[in-house]
Amino acid sequence: VFMGMGEPLDNYSNVVEACRALIDRQRWNLAHGRVTVSTVGLVSQIRKLTAELPEVSLALSLHAPNQQDRQAIVPTAKHYPLEDLIDALDQHMMAYLQKRTN
Repeated sequence: VFMGMGEPLDNYSNVVEACRALIDRQRWNLAHGRVTVSTVGLVSQIRKLTAELPEVSLALSLHAPNQQDRQAIVPTAKHYPLEDLIDALDQHMMAYLQKRTN
């Protein structure tokens, strides 16, 4: 799990490189579902990760159940409305499930 060291998706290229190494059959060979990236909800980066590595799991640190409270707790939330975040997570889940069943 990439978590507890700041927002992993702010360090996107290095996190993706590490994820690729962890699931690479010639290296660590971890099962795809065993690699998780935790995020506060950077929608553009979630969409990018979905396109590049749909087999990696996502964990969301929501912090609050509504946009107003999220913005008070998570400064970047003002740039990412909950509706957009939910849509990005739905797309990731669909891609993740499709990748796992193929």
